[in-house]
Amino acid sequence: MGKAKKDSKTIAITVRFATNDLRVEDGAREQYKACWDNGWAYIEGNKTLGIKAVSGQPFNSLEDVIPLIKEILRKQNVVMVSYNSRPRIMSPKRKSW
Repeated sequence: MGKAKKDSKTIAITVRFATNDLRVEDGAREQYKACWDNGWAYIEGNKTLGIKAVSGQPFNSLEDVIPLIKEILRKQNVVMVSYNSRPRIMSPKRKSW
């Protein structure tokens, strides 16, 4: 999978996992790449959408990542819409469905 193209139609969040102070046995070092399950999540700025880049927000376990991403987006006033839902945007001229 290639690197995603940065454009004005996307909101980019980067998740980084810590790798410092890991003790990996010599035999496993060649077979596995290791990281802690904690790290930081960042949102990239997007002038078109009015999103400001913010410094990394820490998380302590993998289970914390999704709630943290939701919080980061909420602070930027981003509303997530489920891909499976079909949001209906009512025309100002139409009084009802």
